[in-house]
Amino acid sequence: MNKTILLTGATGYLGGYLSKHFLLKGYRIIALALNHNEKYLYSNYENVKLYYLSDTKIAEIFDKEHIDIIIHTATLYGRYNEDSILLEKTNVEFPLIVLQEAVNHNAKIFINTGTILNKNISAYAMTKNHFEDWLSIYSDKIKCVNLKLDHFYGPNDKPIKFIARVIQQLKNNVDHIDLTEGYQTRDFIYIDDIVSAFDIVIENEENFSTGRINTFEVGTDVKTSIKDLVMIIKKELKNETTKLNFGKIPLRQNEMLDYEIDTKPLRLLEWKPQYTSIEEGIKKIITIEQNT
Repeated sequence: MNKTILLTGATGYLGGYLSKHFLLKGYRIIALALNHNEKYLYSNYENVKLYYLSDTKIAEIFDKEHIDIIIHTATLYGRYNEDSILLEKTNVEFPLIVLQEAVNHNAKIFINTGTILNKNISAYAMTKNHFEDWLSIYSDKIKCVNLKLDHFYGPNDKPIKFIARVIQQLKNNVDHIDLTEGYQTRDFIYIDDIVSAFDIVIENEENFSTGRINTFEVGTDVKTSIKDLVMIIKKELKNETTKLNFGKIPLRQNEMLDYEIDTKPLRLLEWKPQYTSIEEGIKKIITIEQNT
């Protein structure tokens, strides 16, 4: 019998990639969407059951379905200046309800999509780290995995995200783009490599233990500055008109200019990123988007 994955954030960018990947591998997907305005690309697939949270309570879904694995990707970034209460409800209260029901219904493993960001950098990071505290409390009742992601990117993402927005602006040959100095470095990771990290965690589920959070930091071990990233995108798009105003925007309060990522635990599971070159990843995005 194929295992069943309950996927929160199924209508999001990461959720869509995970849905396609695990459906192709033969898993059954219980997809959660916030309401009927959200579009799920795989609702007509044979091994998919779509639930709208506006219609059905989490407890009812667990009562109806036998769920083996939870992959929690739903999140609110706060990019539209949502208030802190809504961030707390979305990033802490909602996954806590799912986690509690997973324990009550004897699910095997809860895989959380965490963040590499320090909790002091933003309300988003604070709430994501807050939920990790709850994972720790529940880790003696269910296997808990926390995949701490750095900045991931890929084709046809929403332009609210930095790389997608810069690509769109440079494609459109806008007059100028205002930016920070751009000295902060990040470990940008291509979406396919994020999906493979989730895959290898599920493949190794039997090897994980309870009593602690099984934490894996996901990155390429290659850092790129924001300034270099934008210059790479501009070069690959052959944009010679847009002026890049580095230093026009001040850094965020508590901005992290640099930080370390430890990918060794994930690599011990024989995971390795396919795209370690940001140039290669950007080229692939441009090629795919030109053909869609």
